[in-house]
Amino acid sequence: MTRAALLPGLGLLLAACASGPFEPTSVVAGDSKDDVVRKMGPPTAVYTMPDGRPRLEYNRMPSGRKTYMIDFDDAGRVTRWEQVLDERHFLAIVPGMRSADVLRLIGPPSERGGYRRPEPGLTWSYRYEVYPRCQMFQVAFDAKTDVVIGGYYPIDPHCDGDHGGKD
Repeated sequence: MTRAALLPGLGLLLAACASGPFEPTSVVAGDSKDDVVRKMGPPTAVYTMPDGRPRLEYNRMPSGRKTYMIDFDDAGRVTRWEQVLDERHFLAIVPGMRSADVLRLIGPPSERGGYRRPEPGLTWSYRYEVYPRCQMFQVAFDAKTDVVIGGYYPIDPHCDGDHGGKD
């Protein structure tokens, strides 16, 4: 295959990557949900917050290191957006929370795992970036009750020394 034959396919691939979820810098307070979807594309998840208001999630899992949440007011207008894979949000995860609470707060993990000791449990792993290094945060759940029992910061085995990865 010649280079000229590969160029159209490469262009389509780059366009597909560019059209995925990205930092919502074009989203401003007061935008409607339709405005957000037009600017960002479909969300990766939609949550109903405890106050009944919607939250749209945009993530790049499983390899990404950023998840954006966009919050709305009662009128369905953007109040704010933020990148939630950071230590401030991880510290808000406390024992007794359920997995649905964690999803609404920071979105889905990049990996899920299980363990058997001391009791059967589940682990959700989140890769994130703290310049100039990449990190990992893990949440441990009791397998029987779906309740958070703790969180910790192990070494990310997927860090390749380049301080990052995908957004």
